Amino acid sequence: MILGLQLTAIIFSLVMIYFALIHYKKGQLNGTEILSWIIIWIAAMFVVAFPEILRTYARTFFVTRVFDLMVLGGFILVISLVSAAYVRSKRTEKKLEELVRKLALRDTKKKK
Repeated sequence: MILGLQLTAIIFSLVMIYFALIHYKKGQLNGTEILSWIIIWIAAMFVVAFPEILRTYARTFFVTRVFDLMVLGGFILVISLVSAAYVRSKRTEKKLEELVRKLALRDTKKKK
């Protein structure tokens, strides 16, 4: 039987799939990204609906409760995403700086 919290999590996952599809239609996500997000949210719904499946994985990692395993996995996921976003923003910042320098040099050459 699905509890209220499980139902809330499933509805949240469906809403997130809907938002991902909206971003895909706007061209903000490519095919690989939309597929990844749909798989992630379907897996989240599956885990929320059937938490017993993760019990064997929890025991493998010497974690006593499935919830603890999910929190641990969430921390790992968030740290990975933040690290990737940081690297991506630094890369963009560096490219922008190079572009500004090139444009500034080009403008000074035109003025001379």
